[in-house]
Amino acid sequence: MNWHRKFFALFFLIISLSLSAKAQENRNSIEHKNKWRIEGGISISMFQQQVKSEVGGESGDPLINENQFGFMLMSTYQIHEYISLGLFLRTDIGLREAARFKEIDASGKAIAENQLGGDYSEFWLGPAAKFTWRQVFLELGYAVIGRRSDDGRTDIFNESGDNSGVLTVNPSVAWMFNLGGEFELSSNLLLQMRLEYRIRYYNERDGEKLRNNIEHGTQSLAPVIGVAFKL
Repeated sequence: MNWHRKFFALFFLIISLSLSAKAQENRNSIEHKNKWRIEGGISISMFQQQVKSEVGGESGDPLINENQFGFMLMSTYQIHEYISLGLFLRTDIGLREAARFKEIDASGKAIAENQLGGDYSEFWLGPAAKFTWRQVFLELGYAVIGRRSDDGRTDIFNESGDNSGVLTVNPSVAWMFNLGGEFELSSNLLLQMRLEYRIRYYNERDGEKLRNNIEHGTQSLAPVIGVAFKL
């Protein structure tokens, strides 16, 4: 074989190896494409109860008044066709007030008494697992960090007598369960809707155990609507 045949043979060998390497790179790229996700959502809820002398009458003191705004952020990586793992952040701010009805005054307004409540905020951060089948998913989250500031719970004291510090979750009960569905808006953008259930028990306030070793339990059920970005 003369030199030019050797040259062309070597040339085609290099081209073949390059094309093979490029094909493998493309396969790897496709394999890892869209396995990362960033998901975000918001939750808004309002609830009020009141007494009036008649329908459409004067508004007085509300018996129950609740307003809440929540935000959720999650980042996950797909490790299996149906399973993804990641981290989530969940935060809420709101107002909760409750009272007992007393009477209707001379002007026709309802008067309430024994009002209890105030502003609150809550912050959760921890790992999450996501199980997906077609357009339906189930999520499980655990709050490694769970803190709540609640002006309405001045009736709960820690061992030192403080009733205004931040409440901290009991590590054994700080769970989030989400059931949801998603719909493609584009190749990398999805609309998501979740029904979120959270259960937690707080056993410390301002870094100390609650008085008499009590546990302050909270459960919540809330809709969350948001979007997911495939990366």
